Amino acid sequence: MRRERVSDDIYVFTSSLYAQVTASAVVHREGIVVMDTLPYPEETREMIDYLNSLGKGRIKYLINSHWHADHTFGNYLFEADVQLVCHKRCYDNLVAYGQLAIDEAKANNPEFEEVQLRIPDIIFDDGDLVLHIGNKSVELHLLPGHTNDQTIAYVREDKVMLASDAMMPVPYFIAGDRHQMRASLLAMLDFTLESMVQGHGEVLLRGEIPKAIDACVAYLDAIEEEVRRAVTRGESRESLDRLLIDDCGLSRIPLNGLVQELHRVNLHHLYDEMMAEETLDNP
Repeated sequence: MRRERVSDDIYVFTSSLYAQVTASAVVHREGIVVMDTLPYPEETREMIDYLNSLGKGRIKYLINSHWHADHTFGNYLFEADVQLVCHKRCYDNLVAYGQLAIDEAKANNPEFEEVQLRIPDIIFDDGDLVLHIGNKSVELHLLPGHTNDQTIAYVREDKVMLASDAMMPVPYFIAGDRHQMRASLLAMLDFTLESMVQGHGEVLLRGEIPKAIDACVAYLDAIEEEVRRAVTRGESRESLDRLLIDDCGLSRIPLNGLVQELHRVNLHHLYDEMMAEETLDNP
């Protein structure tokens, strides 16, 4: 696990075991707010131990940005007095799918044998939620697209966004909605930002953020155009495999090249969606 500081009070922990997943912590002597867990128990334990070793206050809140396993599997490792927070949509998804995800992970990997489902107990729905720790204000905003429950955290005083999977080196929407993802990316431009922590990969700095968001929006527009052209021409889904992520304006380097596979899955998913739309329009 890699650890870094993006401001005096904000730490980012990056998994070395799975897809460079990130978790973050806002540290204050009156308490610590953690955003997401790491995929493997050993990494989440290491993060918790480090935060406790700082001697700057106990962990008070754990935010689940969305229900996906790589961001929530470590919930059970936090002390019972840590309050878990999420959007109502995340709560509903964890209730519906959380245990199934754990059972599947256990069947495929013995390292997850000890994982237990723990569901947040502080739920917000309409509007936004702000957590106050000392002089820190952590704003929670629903920005769907990656999933229907995707939430970001904005640390107002530090001007840092903990974006989770609302921002990745490649927009990934197969469990969500591409139109919502585009709108959410554009909404991020309304925040004053010094840093942005992506859900996977490197932290973005102030000058990089607008360019990265613009590139992600342009990517979504590009694949929309390319896939629609393939559908109109009657080409197969597999024909899209020749369209590389570089051709759509993004680099193939991040996440040790995993972005190219995510891109391919995006294309296939979008093709299936558009084919279904064609069938509805022309029964």
